Amino acid sequence: MIPALDAASTVGDAVRSAPEGAEVVVVDGGSRDRTVAKARAAGARVLETGAGRAHQLNRGGRTARGEVLLFLHADCRLPADAARQVRRVLADAEAAGGWFPQRIATRRRLLRAGARGANLRARALGIPYGDQAIFVRRTVFRAAGGFPEEPIMEDAGFARRVRRLGRLRPASSPVTTGVEHWERLGAIPTAALDFLTLAAWLLGLSPRRIASIYYPLQRGVRGKRGNPG
Repeated sequence: MIPALDAASTVGDAVRSAPEGAEVVVVDGGSRDRTVAKARAAGARVLETGAGRAHQLNRGGRTARGEVLLFLHADCRLPADAARQVRRVLADAEAAGGWFPQRIATRRRLLRAGARGANLRARALGIPYGDQAIFVRRTVFRAAGGFPEEPIMEDAGFARRVRRLGRLRPASSPVTTGVEHWERLGAIPTAALDFLTLAAWLLGLSPRRIASIYYPLQRGVRGKRGNPG
């Protein structure tokens, strides 16, 4: 399951990273580039819907036919042994689902440290994010009620829902993610903003309120770095 928006440069690689024979559904949120064409050319079934990652994930989750649902960001690539990793995790009767450790496609030490921090957070708090390729059984997705349809932290909210039904276990092999999230603002501002966002969510601030603060801050820092807003 791949939610996408203006992801023409990466969505094909994401689709092709899926295990052979897997049903790949790309849910496009109204891209203005060639995302839809690239996804179809790579072999995905494409659904077109309104923008909003949580809405796109839920639409895909309700439409897909598999017994296991894996949610992958459009700038991520699964490891070659992804199918075996999923089977291993779900063989644990206590596991409601799992996630993949994150690896960032770069040699820059600060960015690689960011990935290690994300993996520590997922292990310590049991809260993986969407760029760590969360997967669950279809029955768990339904019992959890899917992703909370919020403008931010929908992945953390979904992880929290799943954990009420069982454990979220890590796979052994990493999912590879792009550097755009980190390079947009720089490693340190991104890490600080992500930490504050998570802290606010854990303290009970509503996702809508968090989004009203997060996105202007993100744009503001980007502007200070000389990038287009």
